[in-house]
Amino acid sequence: GSSSTEVVLDSHVLEWRRDNERGFVFVAMYGAVLKGKLGYVGPLLDKLVKKWAKHLEGRKELQDAKPDEVSRGPEDWDQVFTRLLRSAEMSDLGTLKPPVPPARPDAADAAAEGVSQLKIKGKGKDKERPASGKGKKAAVFPAAVSSDPNKKLSKSQAAALDRSGAGDRTEEQILQDARDTFLPTSGEVAGWDQSDEEFEWDEEEEEGDSSSADSNSWTASLRTAISQVSGNRTLTSNDLTPALAAMRATLESKNVASDVAQQICESVHQSLLGARMSTFSSVKSLVVPALESAITRVLTPTEPLDLLKMCKSRRSRPFVMAFVGINGVGKSTTLAKVAYYLKSHGHSPLIAACDTFRSGAVEQLRVHSDCLGVPLFQRGYAKSPSDVARLAIQHASTSANDCVLIDTAGRMQNNAPLMAALKKLKDENGPDVVCFVGEALVGNDGVNQLRMFSKALAPASAKTGVDCVVLTKFDAVSDKVGAAVTMCGVTGVQVAFVGTGQKYNHL
Repeated sequence: GSSSTEVVLDSHVLEWRRDNERGFVFVAMYGAVLKGKLGYVGPLLDKLVKKWAKHLEGRKELQDAKPDEVSRGPEDWDQVFTRLLRSAEMSDLGTLKPPVPPARPDAADAAAEGVSQLKIKGKGKDKERPASGKGKKAAVFPAAVSSDPNKKLSKSQAAALDRSGAGDRTEEQILQDARDTFLPTSGEVAGWDQSDEEFEWDEEEEEGDSSSADSNSWTASLRTAISQVSGNRTLTSNDLTPALAAMRATLESKNVASDVAQQICESVHQSLLGARMSTFSSVKSLVVPALESAITRVLTPTEPLDLLKMCKSRRSRPFVMAFVGINGVGKSTTLAKVAYYLKSHGHSPLIAACDTFRSGAVEQLRVHSDCLGVPLFQRGYAKSPSDVARLAIQHASTSANDCVLIDTAGRMQNNAPLMAALKKLKDENGPDVVCFVGEALVGNDGVNQLRMFSKALAPASAKTGVDCVVLTKFDAVSDKVGAAVTMCGVTGVQVAFVGTGQKYNHL
């Protein structure tokens, strides 16, 4: 079994969980001023103990080793810990209340005093003013520069006060900062290479007694209902209907659209109807696979998109991928991540700077281009995006680049002229894949954006003008990931990637 305790030492608090059976201790230390404010530390330690125990299962060489011989854990332990810590922090945000600023007892008196000084003598007449002189006060410079505040500064003294160039950095310094920000660290595993186990459902605390499960978890309502069914009997509609109604409400609270939530519940109903309780060892083993299967069917496209295969199959011209979306969702950074992904798999991408409207867009891509070691094709600003894309494709055809990634300017989905210009770029250049980039944070509003972009870009003979979706900031939505489920369920468009961080391999 495991035991737990905490102690305050000087200015720090130590919390730990001890696994007596295996001889391991997990310790968390933080400042004493935070005592009582970090409610997630205890549950986090519990999860770490269970994760570690799960890692030891079936590994005899670790079970027989001394604690100090396996203290570093598995090679991916840092990533597992980071994921659990991030999840714990996000779950704790909902319990925090913003600090209330202290009341100012003199605020009313100060306001009354200010009003009393504004004595209006009549309409159109001057108001009384305090006798403080006219105009602005003269600037007073520090004594270190000038002992006489009214004396004119010399050129050398003025230069000493000039800070406009203090932050100037060389291009190499700027590039190095960008590399530190975006390039992965040595030995870091890319998101697309991580195993499924690292993204498994975080439900360890729900094993055993289903009554201990969080009432707001994805499967809590179903597990609670089914756990009350006893005896050697099969599940009926009467057993499932109330639980599925509660589960539908839970799905909708996770940003799943109501019609998609209903579709998932009907699928779960079909999976569980007629199941015999005696054939299952636990409630979790019955409920979780049913829900996973239902969501998987929604997320699985009829025609899966394989970018690497499409790149390899192109012969007459390079593979072309255009990135579209509204302003500020991270299209340029997402494009750079996809470029890193393609380059990591042996391809030679070319970045096309077709956002010729937003100031700094080309320079932003230049930084990514230099970080990645990928060529950038650009023609500056105030040019036709469609023409720049066409020239970029022609350039790639005569060079060693086998794929072209087109960056476009952000635009609102209801701006008809700008959407028409984007349609022109698509029609004239025929990209193999049009990728819609949206934020996972916006919830179901992202579905409306996707629908309108898809409708505006769709050719007359097709139902959709968008081929895939990339959801950014996916690491910041906790378990409210229903936007991805809804986008697939409503539009049928595949979610190709999700952004899980700032670095290029966080994809």
